[in-house]
Amino acid sequence: RAAARPAGRGAMSQSSQPPAKGKGTPGHMQEWATEWGDEALKLCKHWLVLEPLVYVMPKADPKQTPKERVAAKGAGEIVEGDGVTVDGYKWLHMKQDGKEVGWILIDGKAVGLSRRFLEPVPG
Repeated sequence: RAAARPAGRGAMSQSSQPPAKGKGTPGHMQEWATEWGDEALKLCKHWLVLEPLVYVMPKADPKQTPKERVAAKGAGEIVEGDGVTVDGYKWLHMKQDGKEVGWILIDGKAVGLSRRFLEPVPG
């Protein structure tokens, strides 16, 4: 239905797994999530993927479907880009090797989920 909705479990290496909750499966990395505001959105350039899978989309529009994705990123990956607010939702305008790649939805509210998909990395 929505562009950046998490889509199942991705593989993670042992070294990048957070402490497991419940039955020993890594699941979401939501225990790494913190409260942060617009200043972090504006200043941070590196972001940690919290969801098992997020899509890099060609534009900042939550109505896009997974078929339109240009790439996918998994839990524990660090992505680079500029945080921006588009139509009231937080997005990462992703860059890779200095080139614009696409958009990753940060704010799950855009697709009916009450969590963020990315966490800013201080530094």
